[in-house]
Amino acid sequence: MAHDKDDILDIMQSCNCSEHRAIDLLTRFNNDANKAKQHQLQFSRYYPANPRIPNTVSAPKSLSINDRAPVNPRPIGTGDDRSRSSDPLEDLTKENTDDSQGDYPEHQTPEEDSEVESRKTPENENVSEVPQTTSKDETEVTTWDFALPRVDQPPTLRPPTADAAPNFSLREVVRAMQNGAPIDVIRTYLSYYDETSVKAYINGIVEGFPSIFFAVETNNIALVRIWAMNGAEVNVVHESSHTPLLAFAICLSEKIQQDTSQMVATLLSLGASPTSIPSDLYSTYMKGPATVGTKLEPVKSQTDIESTWCTDDARKMISKAMNLTHRYYLYKAATTKRPSNRHKQVAKLRNAGPLLGIQYFLIGQTIASGRLLQKLLAYLMLPSKKPLVLVFAGPSGHGKTELARRLGYLLSLDLEIVDCTIVNREIEIFGPRHPYAGADRGTPINNFLARNSGQRCIVFLDEFEKTTKEIHQALLLPFDNGEYQDRRHLTTVDCSKTIWILATNALDATINKFCEDNKDIYSQNEARKEKEAKRLSKELKDAFLTIFDAPITGRVTDFIPFLPFSEEEQAVVAHKFLLELCEKVRQPIRLSETEDEQLLGNVRLHIRQDGAVCRALAKSEYHPNLGARSLHTAVKHEVEAKLLESYLQEDDEIRENVGMTDFVVSVNDDEIMVTKAAPI
Repeated sequence: MAHDKDDILDIMQSCNCSEHRAIDLLTRFNNDANKAKQHQLQFSRYYPANPRIPNTVSAPKSLSINDRAPVNPRPIGTGDDRSRSSDPLEDLTKENTDDSQGDYPEHQTPEEDSEVESRKTPENENVSEVPQTTSKDETEVTTWDFALPRVDQPPTLRPPTADAAPNFSLREVVRAMQNGAPIDVIRTYLSYYDETSVKAYINGIVEGFPSIFFAVETNNIALVRIWAMNGAEVNVVHESSHTPLLAFAICLSEKIQQDTSQMVATLLSLGASPTSIPSDLYSTYMKGPATVGTKLEPVKSQTDIESTWCTDDARKMISKAMNLTHRYYLYKAATTKRPSNRHKQVAKLRNAGPLLGIQYFLIGQTIASGRLLQKLLAYLMLPSKKPLVLVFAGPSGHGKTELARRLGYLLSLDLEIVDCTIVNREIEIFGPRHPYAGADRGTPINNFLARNSGQRCIVFLDEFEKTTKEIHQALLLPFDNGEYQDRRHLTTVDCSKTIWILATNALDATINKFCEDNKDIYSQNEARKEKEAKRLSKELKDAFLTIFDAPITGRVTDFIPFLPFSEEEQAVVAHKFLLELCEKVRQPIRLSETEDEQLLGNVRLHIRQDGAVCRALAKSEYHPNLGARSLHTAVKHEVEAKLLESYLQEDDEIRENVGMTDFVVSVNDDEIMVTKAAPI
């Protein structure tokens, strides 16, 4: 990553740091000099470059934010007798220099540092001191074990009341998270404070770590999104070891014995840089990374500081934790074009920021997610009375419904799925008109459109090829001018902001033939792939016209193709179902004869050489007309059934409250084997 020399000099002068540190900061914050300086300002306040700085791994108890935070919206810590600067981070550091409130001394010049002794307050009595060094930049990078420190047992996290407005405390929020506080409690607590102020403090350091590390530790994606919405940076690192948040999310899976692949995808979708992970760990994602005796070879965009965290010990830990899905998501993020600044600007202005990360949640289908993103951004940028009407064309089981659901989730939109195989007449989909019986009840789609009048929402018409011309005729008006009449009340419904998705398998033959004749459609070359995608989209439009006639075809905004999975993508889909099986059998045994009964449980399922195992599963069962469903069947027949057989061979009875039993899934000459692991 190239850096402007003026920015480097500016940071060196403003922050009194070395050139190496200035370059590190610019790299970490994508050449945003202001963010880099703010970060260094905060960092230097709490970790001053003197012989008696707190140890960043275990010492500092919190970034203490002890200012009063009234219920009425105003910046945290605002008082009538206190002037404030325009920079909230500067305010934060100034306020924590007050003996009655802060935990750390005000930052001194290098000459003054030698005279400063750490203060002894209840919050920092256990703060340890590190050996004398010349500066923080030059301290040796240590290997971290990927375990976060435990924060003291908290009192109940209580939001402010009308009678008393307690201090906003980032430390208390972290303590609550570590002790399993429900997400609604966290969300409610944050909502009581001024949004600008929360954003100013959210990147604070607790026990030596940026607070978002503790949010990731919960493995709760919704909680991490709350942190990001409040301004948390996802490209942060643990300062002592330089370990990036992304690496922590990967290694967390080994610590908590749960899958963290969706957390990794979420961080990537929020802008986490895959280059913070050495590329040789995932560039050949079907193979597991080498752990011993392999010299790191960072990609060209990686700086020394980005890879210094990956010591031999750290490499062993992340290699052990990293699974096929982790590697695939990293590879996809590293090879997919990132949204431009204008994309980000438009998405932010239209309250659609999460949309930019939609491509990181799908296996394959980069063309589909990319074209959907383009069309949605264009639609949001240039609003029209005509709604967005998209055709999702592709074989069953290749992500059409999943992409629609993901779109609704990311944009917080209501989604109505209509099964077109069970409707033949217009009255069955929209309901009867007055005076016919049932007109006052409406239908699910009629009531959905009325409920979301004038609001963004999604209608997904599944297996649209099963619909009739009568239904097509009824759709022309809402597709054309964004209006619909509520059958119950005869009022006009504004559906101009409705996103209509017509999913169909009728064009499978066109897609399959095109993919066979044009292999560049799977190319990693973006320009080549985009060119082929445009050609395919046009062919789909021509084929759609022959089936559905001109009136409905002419109202479609775009035709989005879903391709059969490549061999590698087939394996990753199989791995997705393996992860689900691992989670299922890990649950505790329950012998009650109810719906909660679980006879196959307390099992840790280990996948040895996951790339080879999943390739064998895909090779044996994948069918292009069935897609993911065929791979789900493969996991059920080849792994779950064999696990059950091995599990039942044990002589002792199934009992509750027993320890975990380890089983290993492996492959030998394309044959899947499931065996009980030998006791250690």
